[in-house]
Amino acid sequence: MNDYLKHISKIEKNFNLSINNDLKSLVNYKDYKNLKFQNWCNYQEGFSQNIFDWFLNHNKIKKSSGIFFDPFCGSGSSLISAKNNGFEVIGIDINPFSTLLTETKIEKYSKRDIQHIKDFKVPTYREIKKLYNKFEFSMVRKLYSRKNFTKIELLKRSINKVNNKKAKRFLFTALTCCLESSSYYRKAGNGLKKRKNIIEVDFFYEFKKKKQQMLEDIKYVKNHLSHKVICGNINKIEKIIDVDSVDISLFSPPYPNCFDYFEVYKIELWIGEFIESYEELKKLRKTAITSNLNADLKRDVSSIDIKNLSNLLFLTMKYLKKEDLWNKNIPKMLILYFYEMDIFIKKLYKIIRKGGNVGIVIGNSSYGGIPIISDLILAEIAKQNKFKVKEIIVARNNETASQQYKKISKLIKYIRESVIIIEK
Repeated sequence: MNDYLKHISKIEKNFNLSINNDLKSLVNYKDYKNLKFQNWCNYQEGFSQNIFDWFLNHNKIKKSSGIFFDPFCGSGSSLISAKNNGFEVIGIDINPFSTLLTETKIEKYSKRDIQHIKDFKVPTYREIKKLYNKFEFSMVRKLYSRKNFTKIELLKRSINKVNNKKAKRFLFTALTCCLESSSYYRKAGNGLKKRKNIIEVDFFYEFKKKKQQMLEDIKYVKNHLSHKVICGNINKIEKIIDVDSVDISLFSPPYPNCFDYFEVYKIELWIGEFIESYEELKKLRKTAITSNLNADLKRDVSSIDIKNLSNLLFLTMKYLKKEDLWNKNIPKMLILYFYEMDIFIKKLYKIIRKGGNVGIVIGNSSYGGIPIISDLILAEIAKQNKFKVKEIIVARNNETASQQYKKISKLIKYIRESVIIIEK
């Protein structure tokens, strides 16, 4: 393993690796869940809106206009901050619930739109026959009392009758933001877990409260600037965004840690009717970056030149394949992940203007006691694709399972969350 450790040490020096404890809270969404916009719902991933301000200051960027791009925009934290700093913004995300949240947050609302939202009244309660019949989702009867689920469906029907497009989206966002908090289940780990202490709430009341909270928050976005939010994958960014047009891109792609983001948002995706069948869910997973074992792993990876992607990835796979892993598809998942990120970074290079700055927030992981040092691997890939790697800043060390800790031993220091800063 000496060749592996020597290569790690060498590229850490080449890529100017440092530690910044001030970044720890900025890359951790949990510390900001009670702030405006970020408290709309229990969104599991993302970073603080303040990280954009840090990025501008750290890189001594004095621009107060231009184009900002986040290809994994999540709930829109970076877009809100960029827009408030004077940038036109473009965001993409594969999760339709995420893009709904983002679009609602950064939309420009007229007084008429706001009045339509304020005038909306919850419907009169009445029973609905065959309440659950249209749902293929196996958990649907377990999530709420029949009365609350009826209220959800009645609200959806009433919102669908709203003629004002922006008001309709705003109201539907308010509804979806209440779905988990009003449920018997909560997000936990890589899925859902039943709450220990279930408190029955009134969904109509929760919706009205959420609507008011959101109305207050949208006052704080500068709305005169243009924006574009796209629900889809990152494969066609060069068709959406002009060559050499983006000034700044700051984003956090899915980490290759087997975390299935679609599994976590089952309540919103199914009850919000973003998906209506398991086949649709399967297709959605296939279009996302391969970062978990529910992705399409039937593809042949034998033709992928791993060494050409990254020397560190090549050495990592050499040692990983010797380990008795808990799933035999983990090596294939990792190869596909970095292969797809390589394709994306190639396309990103084309749309970033010369001198443009890019920040990538990424977390490392480990399998079989072998660290997957994603920050260094992605830095190597970026360099291969003509980007200048300015530095890698470690924001915090991540935790690992006790079983993994015993295996990884001294290599635990590589399990961290970092910001890779590159420039065209």
